[in-house]
Amino acid sequence: MRILIVLSFLLLNNLEAAIFSKYQMQEIKCASTKMQLFYFYLKPDRSGDIKDFTFDCKGVKVRYVMPQWIDSTLANMVARKVWKDPEEGEISEADLWRTSVSIIYEFLEITKKTFPPEEGGPGIQPALLVKEYADVKIRFQMSLDRLYRARLGDSFDGRGRTLLAIFNLILKEMEAILESIATSDPKKYNTAVVAISVLSQDAFSVILKPSRNYEKITPPDKMKVLLWRIFGLISVVVVFVAVMLFFVLNEDKTKKLFDDYKNKAEKWREEFSRQFLEININYLVGIPIVLFGLLGIFTMSIFGFLFFIVLGVLVGLRLPKFVLRTLKMIRGKKIDSQLMDAIILMSNSLKSGLDIIQGFEMVSKDLLPPISEEFALVIKNYQLGMPFEKALMMMEERIESKMLSYMIRAIILQRQIGGNLTKVFERIVIDIREESKLEEKTKALTAQQRIQSIVVAIMPWIMVSVMFVFQPDMMIKFYATPFGLAVAVFCLVWMSIGIKVVASLGKIRV
Repeated sequence: MRILIVLSFLLLNNLEAAIFSKYQMQEIKCASTKMQLFYFYLKPDRSGDIKDFTFDCKGVKVRYVMPQWIDSTLANMVARKVWKDPEEGEISEADLWRTSVSIIYEFLEITKKTFPPEEGGPGIQPALLVKEYADVKIRFQMSLDRLYRARLGDSFDGRGRTLLAIFNLILKEMEAILESIATSDPKKYNTAVVAISVLSQDAFSVILKPSRNYEKITPPDKMKVLLWRIFGLISVVVVFVAVMLFFVLNEDKTKKLFDDYKNKAEKWREEFSRQFLEININYLVGIPIVLFGLLGIFTMSIFGFLFFIVLGVLVGLRLPKFVLRTLKMIRGKKIDSQLMDAIILMSNSLKSGLDIIQGFEMVSKDLLPPISEEFALVIKNYQLGMPFEKALMMMEERIESKMLSYMIRAIILQRQIGGNLTKVFERIVIDIREESKLEEKTKALTAQQRIQSIVVAIMPWIMVSVMFVFQPDMMIKFYATPFGLAVAVFCLVWMSIGIKVVASLGKIRV
């Protein structure tokens, strides 16, 4: 019986000693000594031996010499009162830091109580220390809260931010220790204690490192900035005058260039007139060029001015075609929505004994624009001597509508080879109804893709606009450089590709 008791006692001692390995216990001891040294570094009345201290850390003799910057910085930290407590009164910056460091040291000393006797500890189980661990954790959390609320990130010549981050990690490991004791998880307890030991040594290493020397950025001289902007404005004017002289000296090329533009403008004007619109093409082309030119002038840079002028010319020359295509698409959709009523009206007129031309006249009189305008134009061209088939083909060219094309081709075929046109009209009406239902269904299915394409197209411009509002000088300075312009062009190209791809995902041809 006595032998069993002795064996049980020895086994219990072995289990207690197995909480930490020998190397881990040396790690904890080393961290405790460094926290003690850290604490004394922050005391104004420290002894001289602390400034040059040698001790055994993990089996190696190490020597630490207190950094010289601590003496000069500590005087300001002691004099600076950053916290006021009802009981303790005003507390200095140094005292707040020293409190947190002393609590970490106290935690490590409590952990040493779990060491076996051969390592200098009584071998107490962690479960019996739960009350002490909880008290240390609460006091450390309160001290860390004071450090954060006192905004001591700039302490120790800027090292305070790193120390606060390390202390926050130590607090999380303290919480893990309490959780490991509650769940009887010795592995988690071991990991958390060793982590605190390593983090404590990291905190001590932070104050030993030299402070970072940042280059002082002096604000630019206002006179230099003004002269530079004046120079940029003069450069813009010089380039503008040089371009004008180039056109004057190359009269033949300039005349040919303007003749080509006049021909294009006349063609665009005719296209707009066929859509029953009267638009001054010169305004449509010139307004983007002027607007982009003003943006280029605001950059006060020759590169920015040239970039925006070229961009304005490209936009101005492409804008009429884009507007014309958009208007034709909008007008075609409006006519599609009226086409079924027009076909039914013409079908009824044919059944009552009238011909197709009289049916067109009824549509032009009884329905609303834009379909009444198109049908009236067909009748007008026919009355002026144009063949009815050609007048229909011209209407097909003016309007982008698939169902209207079916109707026109059916009328032309009926006039050439004969047939029952009312039956064809009835079939087209059924097709229009089915297609409208299918289009509504596809719109509902592709709503997400269409919204995504809109967001992809708009959000970058919103973000750039916000940045220009809050940091105009920085943005102008960046985009006025060749590199900034290259970045802008690169982004425009890939944004266009992305918008095209996302938009194409939501298009379903019916």
